[in-house]
Amino acid sequence: MALVSINAPGLSNGLLYNNGNNNARLCITSETDEFDVETIKDWQDEGFDVAYIPLNGGGKDYEDRLRSIKEGLGVGENYGVIAFGEAASYCLDYYTKSMNCSRLCCLVAYYPTNLPDTRCRFPLGLQVLVHLAGKTIDVTTTPTALGLQGKKRRRTRPLNPGVGTGERLKLAYPAFTYSDAEPGFAEHDMEEYDNLAADLAWTRTIKNIRKGFSRDVDLESRWEDHQEGKFFSSNLARTMDGYVKEKTPAVTYTSTMSGGIGAQALRRFYQHYFLGKLPPSMHIRLISRTAGADRIVDELYLSFEHTQELQWMLPGVPATNKPVEIMMVSIVSLRGGRLYSEHVYWDQASVLMQVGLLDPKLVPSGVQGVDRLPVIGKEAARRILHEDPELEQEDYHNRLIRRANAKARRERDERSSQAAEESGAEMKSEIGDSISGKKGNKGKSVLERRPPKLERAATGKTEKDDEDEGAATETESTVKSKDPNEEKNATVEDASEEGN
Repeated sequence: MALVSINAPGLSNGLLYNNGNNNARLCITSETDEFDVETIKDWQDEGFDVAYIPLNGGGKDYEDRLRSIKEGLGVGENYGVIAFGEAASYCLDYYTKSMNCSRLCCLVAYYPTNLPDTRCRFPLGLQVLVHLAGKTIDVTTTPTALGLQGKKRRRTRPLNPGVGTGERLKLAYPAFTYSDAEPGFAEHDMEEYDNLAADLAWTRTIKNIRKGFSRDVDLESRWEDHQEGKFFSSNLARTMDGYVKEKTPAVTYTSTMSGGIGAQALRRFYQHYFLGKLPPSMHIRLISRTAGADRIVDELYLSFEHTQELQWMLPGVPATNKPVEIMMVSIVSLRGGRLYSEHVYWDQASVLMQVGLLDPKLVPSGVQGVDRLPVIGKEAARRILHEDPELEQEDYHNRLIRRANAKARRERDERSSQAAEESGAEMKSEIGDSISGKKGNKGKSVLERRPPKLERAATGKTEKDDEDEGAATETESTVKSKDPNEEKNATVEDASEEGN
């Protein structure tokens, strides 16, 4: 339990949470008199003495309390500040002045309502990080002309997402936006709390803090002890010993939703479904490992013969005795040096294909244009295992894409060929009908049509009568073409085409 010292030197109206180790000092500040206890506890678990200072309107008294944080520090010791909301806005402006940054090594601002000039630079050596959320942000700028500073201007600007999936803004200091969250997302006691955004911001924050304090933390040893107990010695106590004690640990094997939330659920999972249930032939090889500020990412190669039911990977599937080779990715996060959560991913379609439960050639009925499912077996894992970009190798990439494109070209060619054949047959039929029609019309013309003179002689009409009849026919045709209803319909069609 944290030790609370109310009479800390200089901390009037403030609280100093001592973790008992007298380690580095961290100041948390916000506009409220009380703050999220869980966040304070998290930073204590990371080995910091945490002091909380409320904003109380800011001003000289607040600045005096900020300066008091460094009192009692030893030679070469520094302190850091994590500020929230209005206090974050105040601290960003206050610490732009180098005279206020004595022994301050890091500054993190959560969703400030106002930013200092985005072009300004903080004192050299001060690690600054800003987390932004919401729709708008106020920015204070200081115009300069001929080396003279003008009056500060504060303007409200839209807060647009930053660059890439990380949403980083291109400012003079590191800043990230969280477009799916609202201000307050990192405080557990706020309605706006968002665990995904809070976890991402935590990772960035603890990286900034450790860099400021020049701290290197060994995360791998705890993780390796857990892996040894889980995969190799099947030791339940060793497997469970690495998890956090005062928070809720969680493990999710995403492809089958195996795992559990909470220490008891995880203990049951490992005891009944995992430990001692691995095939004797299972071989694990680490391909790559990335260790961050608070998490480890392992890329693993797994090979085994499916000689017994593997409940966490193939639940309900009896042994098939088939060989399996897959790549697996494990992402584990740690809090206070202990395992907090683990997400495990692998290609389940590849596993099902290798044990004979998925035939790529069996396409569901009703699916058109597909003759093979786009899945890969052991070749995918072997490609990663033996990949060496520096050596000349056969190009395995994009085979499914090339196969699909070739199939599409063949189908287009077949359709074009079929259309050409149908068009040729139709043309041949039309030509035949035309020839047949011409022959018939020719006979009719000879029998029914007579030269004009013979026609007039037979009917008693004169040439003048023919001219008058032709003029009457032309007039009737002209009148029909000027039918108002027909003109109206044409206009509607034209308008529809223009709209389209």
